[in-house]
Amino acid sequence: MKISSLKKNIALGAAAAALAFTANLHAAVSIFIEGGSASQNLLYDRATNLFAGGTLTVSGAASSAVRRFQGTSLNTNLNGYGTITLDINVANGAVAGLQALNSQTTGPGDTNILGQPLVPSFVDSATSPEAVGIDSVAASFSAYPTFVVPLVFIKNANSADTAAITNLTQRQAVSLETSTNQARYFGGNSTNQIFFIGRNSQAAVRTEIDLNIYNTLNIQTYYTNALGQATRDLSGDPGLAAGGAVANTVLVLTNGIGTMAVQNLKSGLVSIPYEGVPYSTTNVINGSYPLWGYENYYYIPYGSGVSGALSQSQQAVLDTFYQSVTNAAFQAQVGGVFTNNFIPNTALRVYRDFDGGQIKPLPNY
Repeated sequence: MKISSLKKNIALGAAAAALAFTANLHAAVSIFIEGGSASQNLLYDRATNLFAGGTLTVSGAASSAVRRFQGTSLNTNLNGYGTITLDINVANGAVAGLQALNSQTTGPGDTNILGQPLVPSFVDSATSPEAVGIDSVAASFSAYPTFVVPLVFIKNANSADTAAITNLTQRQAVSLETSTNQARYFGGNSTNQIFFIGRNSQAAVRTEIDLNIYNTLNIQTYYTNALGQATRDLSGDPGLAAGGAVANTVLVLTNGIGTMAVQNLKSGLVSIPYEGVPYSTTNVINGSYPLWGYENYYYIPYGSGVSGALSQSQQAVLDTFYQSVTNAAFQAQVGGVFTNNFIPNTALRVYRDFDGGQIKPLPNY
């Protein structure tokens, strides 16, 4: 080969490489995240953090269950990426998200803020696939462990009907969910009925609470009508779609008791001890408070060759997002969205083999 031809071929190769690099430099990547509202504020916080130093546009109100975060990132793990889009939907529930990821089909609620139907890239869930009838091995799911989500029964802090209800036993909790009883049945002083305000079957909170209290019956749950009266939910899948809706209902329906993740507690609500043990991070860590579940990010990994597998760029974004969520400094940040709402896995002195299972001590505890 002539030297001139060799130089020409090298030049062409360099040009092609430059074009490939330029294309990669400006590559866009989209991620659709589904999950439960138990981690809503944390997801939004970490989504914002992903774009630190770059550009960011947020679509949707701060408390909205469906939001979009879009921009560029200066994170060194994402060098070469152009526009990154994180669509987050916590309105459809963690269970529905797992079902969509498994089937690779979209249901009515699997949509982004534009109403476009999407299969989730990964699902943020405090419920394991196996707990809702999905074999994670057969589905080729991988899981990133994130943290522990504590759950609570809650009441209105200013209600005379529930003021003397200071504890729920396991049997009382099942009766609460499946029937109506007077306040005095739960230790109260009133003869007024106590109404259960629960989540629908697509919620990890619903699944985990039921597993922990050993409830296998259908729930009997209520909402408030336009006059603020208790109205039984007789729909095919009774229960509210979000923890925020439970909170707001118990604030109006003062003789109601609800279930939610600790993150959804707000002013005017207080948690009720379960089996004589009040919720605290310490009581979860030492194993005395049992209402909690492990949260994981479930996804089909890049390179697995399975339908629905993440692309290389999607895997990079998920990995970077996950590192941000599990960052020790972030989880220890005083006054942040993590502390008092969630518990690092590494802090636990106990463990469970499966959702709702027996709590066992870790070695050397």
